[in-house]
Amino acid sequence: MSAEPAVAALVPHDSIEERANETIFSNQPSIFILNTHFSKGELEDLENRLVAHGGNITYNPTQARLFLGKIGQKKRAVLELRRCGIWTEEVQTSEAGSCASNDTDEPPQKRQKHGTESHETNEIIGHTHPATEEVHRQDHPIKLASHSKEQSKDTVTVLKLEWLDRSIEAGKPLTWERYRVYEGKKTSTYAATTVTNTRPEKASSQILQRAKDDVASRPTPPTFASHFQHRRTNIPPGAPSSQHQPPKLHRQTTSENDEPTSLPPQPDWVRDHVIYACLRSAPLHSPNEDFISQLVKIRQIRKLTLNEIGVRAYSSSIAAVAAYPYRIRRSSEVLQLPGCDAKIANLFAEFQKDGGCSHTDDDGNVSAADELDTDPVLRVLNTFYDIWGVGAKTARDFYYSRGWRDLDDIVEHGWSNLSRVQQIGVKFYEEFQDGVSRADSEAIASIVKKHANKVRPKANNEIDCILVGGYRRGKEMSGDVDIILTHRDDEVTSNLIYDIATSLEEQQYITHTLSLHLTTTLREQQTLPYHEETGRHFDTLDKALVVWQEPSFDNTQHQKNPNPHRRVDIIISPWKTVGCAVLGWTGDTTFQRDLRRYAKKAHGWKFDSSGVRAQTSDGRVLDLENGGQTWEERERLLMERLGIGWRPPEERCSR
Repeated sequence: MSAEPAVAALVPHDSIEERANETIFSNQPSIFILNTHFSKGELEDLENRLVAHGGNITYNPTQARLFLGKIGQKKRAVLELRRCGIWTEEVQTSEAGSCASNDTDEPPQKRQKHGTESHETNEIIGHTHPATEEVHRQDHPIKLASHSKEQSKDTVTVLKLEWLDRSIEAGKPLTWERYRVYEGKKTSTYAATTVTNTRPEKASSQILQRAKDDVASRPTPPTFASHFQHRRTNIPPGAPSSQHQPPKLHRQTTSENDEPTSLPPQPDWVRDHVIYACLRSAPLHSPNEDFISQLVKIRQIRKLTLNEIGVRAYSSSIAAVAAYPYRIRRSSEVLQLPGCDAKIANLFAEFQKDGGCSHTDDDGNVSAADELDTDPVLRVLNTFYDIWGVGAKTARDFYYSRGWRDLDDIVEHGWSNLSRVQQIGVKFYEEFQDGVSRADSEAIASIVKKHANKVRPKANNEIDCILVGGYRRGKEMSGDVDIILTHRDDEVTSNLIYDIATSLEEQQYITHTLSLHLTTTLREQQTLPYHEETGRHFDTLDKALVVWQEPSFDNTQHQKNPNPHRRVDIIISPWKTVGCAVLGWTGDTTFQRDLRRYAKKAHGWKFDSSGVRAQTSDGRVLDLENGGQTWEERERLLMERLGIGWRPPEERCSR
């Protein structure tokens, strides 16, 4: 298949309209999704859409004021709210007033109550974002509720899911009237509620009292913690939970306002609210590394509790803090960063209070991050997660289903039930945790290159060997060694991974082959088709994931090889897309995630380490590396033509 000419002129940034779409629902109340009739995949897709358009999702139904779901009947809506532990009495639409939406040009409404003098209400329905609440109250023409602030706080609304779809199509939040299923006011006690008042006014007070007594005798509705655990983490009943509490509203302190030092000038990406990590520089050593380390621990907790939405949210926040070029002094600075909200600002305030911004050697501390080291369940889960070949779900299965509490339990009670890869991960657990130095990485790469040229003599010793991953980003110690091999002749790279792995095994450099993929060779070294998925992996190149050990040692003093075992990934790339391979294997995880998102959002392209394709009927290949004479030039041309601009590997450290 022949490649298309290079694309020359590309738009490097999102348009104003695209950026506006990211915040369609930012002025809406906290939203809780009723999961009835949703599959797990549908629920995650819906949450992703809401987050992508600025929605403020909460997993605590008692904190939500807006509920979305596949609900069409009032009675069903009331039942779903009760399942969430929320008891209500219906508020008539005429009393509830209009929802807060910025799709109207009407000025704020004034209300009359019991014949008293009219005045503007202080509560805006549909807006609770703490950092921008006052701005919206003063500057946005939003319809106001027709009841008091105290009452409106207790009002919840259930909308059809159609409201979300239509609002996204319109590019702005639509009014709620057409989509409202039910609106109710929370009752102070768990009292009997009805959707409509169908009882005659002369109904017997004894009947009402019996109904109240019957309700009082019912079991207490499920708490937020149990509902959250069941819905998001599948934590068995009674198991310890490390889920964080709902974040408090961030409030500036008097000291912040009185501090004479002004904030540093905003970087362009902060001013323009650039949300993609691939469009900004994040150095290897951030001035806020100590705070980042706390956020990384919290993100790890989200991984271990299977909170994928939380993992993505914290990854975005961490990437923004990592790219900020100044040492953060105030929590108000955090609120300016794309991807950081009041929750992150509050965490920084706690970190700062504990000494994180002092000029001493004392590290700041965040209690939520401490749980990774102090919570006994999380400590065990984290140990299991660090086993090569074990993910968060498997780690939880080890703990909850099999009852294992340490590596010895795995070896003693479950060794025969482990996969071969997991057995290797347990066997070399401590050695893999030690990491690999830069000198050792270079030595391994040199040997790999030597064997690559040995098995391909017609390559004339011109196979390029490129160290990528953490090494290329400048890390002193890497978790493993990532090596890309390429050559200008496709015949050289075809099936090369099999031949080189065989050669290294014969020389005893490779002690175990964890997996070997010939995906690109079987695809005749063409770019992955547009509509074909990559699965769990971010690329489909030929590669071998192996365990490496230097075979040379003084056998007169040792009965077995004392050299440590290392994790090594050997990747093969065709020359025509080597820039994609190098770019795809260099940046940190969030950088790579946002690179794929940006390519799709800005251009309708699918980026993969095997190449770039356009979103057309034929999914044609785009040769964005055309003209590059070296792999370095090809990577640079690719980044410029993708529209993300060139930045050295040391500035792609999004963590």
